[in-house]
Amino acid sequence: MQNSNIPLNTTQTMQSPNQQPLQMQQQDPLAQLRDIHVPNDVSAWPLDWGWWLLIVLVVITIFGLYRMLSAYLRHNKPRKQALALLESVSAQQNNWPVALNSILKRAAMSYYPTQQVAGLYGKQWQAFLTSALKKRDKNLESDLALLVSNIYHANPNSNDFDTCKNAVKGWLSKARFPKNKLTFDVPGNEEFEGSNTQATLKSASANNNQAKEPHHA
Repeated sequence: MQNSNIPLNTTQTMQSPNQQPLQMQQQDPLAQLRDIHVPNDVSAWPLDWGWWLLIVLVVITIFGLYRMLSAYLRHNKPRKQALALLESVSAQQNNWPVALNSILKRAAMSYYPTQQVAGLYGKQWQAFLTSALKKRDKNLESDLALLVSNIYHANPNSNDFDTCKNAVKGWLSKARFPKNKLTFDVPGNEEFEGSNTQATLKSASANNNQAKEPHHA
């Protein structure tokens, strides 16, 4: 019996290929893989120089728009106040021509030298109102002349009220109001900045002088 001569230890060391140690069979094949590393979040700070430039431009733009809007509202405030005050004048007032003319004077003195505007009356005042318009408007000029003439009437014609009131509203809407108070020419004053007003006022002054000259028989 030759088989009995085979060493016992040799028989024990020969195992089936499918038989592996229990420790290797239980090992997780994914255990050797490394974890996935997510990249860190991109920090928004510090900002790039391009963003700083954009922020500066936006701030400057907002500041510029604010100043422009403030200047516009401040410049048009007297005009709006005059238009609002105009609604309080009615034809039932005996002195409505004076009330309407006072609104024109107050608005004009807000944009032109107070002392010079306050001293204008009659033809000179009418000439100033005409010259302050942005462009010639014959109908409006005629209505303003009607208002000026009613100021000196003891009993103003109530039928002229609507025309005169609309004339005041039209002048406030169409007048050229300078940003800085200008000095304009009045009789005896050569300090003027604006040839149209100068010529108109000189013409009105000449008409006043002719009216004051006595007529000889």
